[in-house]
Amino acid sequence: MTTGRPGRADGGAHGRAHQPADRGGHRDNRARREVRWAVVVPQKDLRLAKSRLALDSRDRQRVASALFRDTVAAAQHTPGVATVIVVVDRIQDLEPVAGLGVGHVLGTGPGLNEALRQGELAARAGHPGCGVAALPADLPLIEPALLGRALAEAGAHDRAFLSDADDEGTTLLTARPGRALGPVYGIGSREAHRRSGAVELTGPGLAALRHDLDCLAHLALVPPPARHTHLSDVLARLRPVPSLVDASYLPGAPGLPGLSGRAAPPGVGRHPAQA
Repeated sequence: MTTGRPGRADGGAHGRAHQPADRGGHRDNRARREVRWAVVVPQKDLRLAKSRLALDSRDRQRVASALFRDTVAAAQHTPGVATVIVVVDRIQDLEPVAGLGVGHVLGTGPGLNEALRQGELAARAGHPGCGVAALPADLPLIEPALLGRALAEAGAHDRAFLSDADDEGTTLLTARPGRALGPVYGIGSREAHRRSGAVELTGPGLAALRHDLDCLAHLALVPPPARHTHLSDVLARLRPVPSLVDASYLPGAPGLPGLSGRAAPPGVGRHPAQA
């Protein structure tokens, strides 16, 4: 997950998940204790969300709303997740997650990192014994078992992150209980999070969690019928537009269902930065 503003981080150690220790913590007995998680999901003003999708404003809002609800619902059903807190720009943006029983924070500061800091404060106050995980609201392939695997791996490190499919941004960011989340989302956030001392998760089977949704081509990642009921319903009304895009040209295609991973033709390639 990236934004239009560069992330910044002070010095630190580059880490990867296979290393025996990460800066500021050690993979000792704590790594074997199960961590309970408070998941923070930020959602920008739905009227402005997914601005890079080549759809009219109503369809963009429907796609963003469906992604938001399905992502939050998946997080709620993830093993080890104690609570989900959403951070929204407007109280009206809670409508897609109405009835799910999630906590919420009305964001008061500018930008994604500030929204995550506010969500983290709420999570620490309400669930002081939990780790905190930041999760974007636009992950079309997220499933509870998948997120559970990522969180289980992250629990072995004081801070950890999962890069996006471009190896430039960040999707998941985590911090164990008592450790600050320290979000530095922005352009080049993968490197920024590494420099901040967070350990990069590289375990097998996490590729689908690295895909966010920024442009119309990415909708081809969602196989019909998808397990995400709300997104599937919205996409059914948009077809055949997404089917005009050959999903096999998407980055990270190898290993994903139905994607062949063939080389991209000119003009088709890496994801743009997240809006």
